Amino acid sequence: MKKIGRMEVLVVDDDPTICQCLQQLIDWEEIGCGKPLCAHNGADALAMMEETCPDIVVCDIKMPVMDGKELCRLIYEKYPAIHVFFVSAYEDFATAQIAIRYHVKGYVLKPLDKETLKHLQNMIYEVVNQQENAVFCRKIYEDEYRDALKCAIEEKSMELPEGIFAKLEEMQDDPAVQNVPIWPHLLAPIIEYRNSNLKMDLGILFETERRMKREIMECSFVDRIGYLRRQYQDVMKEAGYGNDNIIWEIQKVIRERFSSPDLDVNVLAQLYDMSPVYLGRLYLERTGMKITEYIQENRIRFACSELRYSYKSIKEIAMLSGYRDAGYFNKVFRRKMNMTPVEYRERYWEKD
Repeated sequence: MKKIGRMEVLVVDDDPTICQCLQQLIDWEEIGCGKPLCAHNGADALAMMEETCPDIVVCDIKMPVMDGKELCRLIYEKYPAIHVFFVSAYEDFATAQIAIRYHVKGYVLKPLDKETLKHLQNMIYEVVNQQENAVFCRKIYEDEYRDALKCAIEEKSMELPEGIFAKLEEMQDDPAVQNVPIWPHLLAPIIEYRNSNLKMDLGILFETERRMKREIMECSFVDRIGYLRRQYQDVMKEAGYGNDNIIWEIQKVIRERFSSPDLDVNVLAQLYDMSPVYLGRLYLERTGMKITEYIQENRIRFACSELRYSYKSIKEIAMLSGYRDAGYFNKVFRRKMNMTPVEYRERYWEKD
């Protein structure tokens, strides 16, 4: 994912050399900020804020007209979203109290050597990164990515979802992110696509949505990302086949392979790289019967034909029909046909 947006910085110091030093010796672009504007006292800084409200203010403590302590207080009252950092040649208890009271993000001492500048840059980057994470989560929560994610599903492209997942993986250690309920909003495009494009039964769709929301919340942060990745991959595979096509394909495979005793919904789901639960529900919704019922129907139909037209034994017919155990075949056949295989042969067998 690209950065959400560049953050603007205002440097406030009565020494033009310090302003120039901060402008040129910190790699602002690298940490997601624009090149800072400069003001030389607190009053000028406030006037500039009315024109263009910066995201970050780096200010000296002792300045003419209005010092950094008063500027910090006014920023706290008028512009609470601005992040303030102190740069000062003096360190005293009163300044530390001001910093704590008005939520100053960081404090470095002059002279500004290479190590001090690097420390300031790192502190500012941490704030920029947290702000970017908050904006990113808010965009998810406000569904700004929803339509784009639905388009990605339709186009069967994982580029946007993978970008979002990669960004979330970077954010896993940010405490603020843990409390934002973003996960249902990332599942929503999948549900909406299945509703509008795959025409799933609303009852099944509702239960699927509830199950997905429950399952994802049972995972750890990183496992939730993996869960989302699998869900998006699954729905794109569904989109690639289309409901009617995949039902037809499944029925074709069953007709060709019903004699295999291992054939079941898990084998079919693996063949099409889909979830067995979803595939079973989709088949039921589109045909009105379970996949196991369709497999059994084909097996019994074949068995009836063999009983009617061949001289094969009941045990051999059971094996050819996909049943390893002739006794179990007898039970299934009797339940389905209301008679045993022997009774069926006696009634319908045609020698010719």
